[in-house]
Amino acid sequence: MAESITRLHPPASIAEANLGAFFRHRADAPDSCSAALISSLSRLRGCEDPVVTFGRLPGACVPEFADGCQVELSDGAEPPFLARHPASSDHGYESVTGHGVGPGQVLSTPFTVVSRVGYPSYAGVVTHWWTCRMPSDSDALVADLMAKYLVSLVDQERLMAQVARAEERAASLALQAISGRTINLAIGVVMQEKGLPAEEAEDFLRHAAGVTGTCLHQMAVGIVRSRSLVASKKGRDGSRPGEEHCPSRSPDGLLG
Repeated sequence: MAESITRLHPPASIAEANLGAFFRHRADAPDSCSAALISSLSRLRGCEDPVVTFGRLPGACVPEFADGCQVELSDGAEPPFLARHPASSDHGYESVTGHGVGPGQVLSTPFTVVSRVGYPSYAGVVTHWWTCRMPSDSDALVADLMAKYLVSLVDQERLMAQVARAEERAASLALQAISGRTINLAIGVVMQEKGLPAEEAEDFLRHAAGVTGTCLHQMAVGIVRSRSLVASKKGRDGSRPGEEHCPSRSPDGLLG
């Protein structure tokens, strides 16, 4: 099913549709959001590191939107990040075209993103410039929408990363809970058959696992499945199919 959807709607087409919907969703989206610009922006891929995401913007919006673009970004901890297209000297947009670009031909779009859980805040400025005209109000709106779109890409990747970490943590906790319950059940079997209190039964189980070179959980699984130390011993010899196997003998005869 997923393959057929991909064939009918390639990833690039889906991204363009999503981006077009993003612009159309906002009432202030101007007509200058051309198909070429949307197509170029749709090829951008998000990353939970905003430096990676915003670093790709200059190459995506030139020349579809402006004659030049520069991104400055900082999280307050590391030196500011700078990306520019077309590549130029350190003097910025004034030297890109070989002649000065007047202040009226430059559009600056600042943005600030507050801290998310586990991520630092960051802020920056996206600067666009034109060599033969002055930016319009529509250009300012498009520039603002582009900055918001890239912020949304970063937010999406960060959310997905948080979800993945949460799922991994949940799976780990579930495994620990299952393992802990199995070990407690095995301790109960040892208490019943050996007549030991809980702490001594746990020590007995850990000692047996260490002597046989078996992990504690695996040892506990064998005992719980057999519900008996003797039956567990038979299982280790292979006489009971499906039970775990340990390589050596415990000095007290727990395992074979």
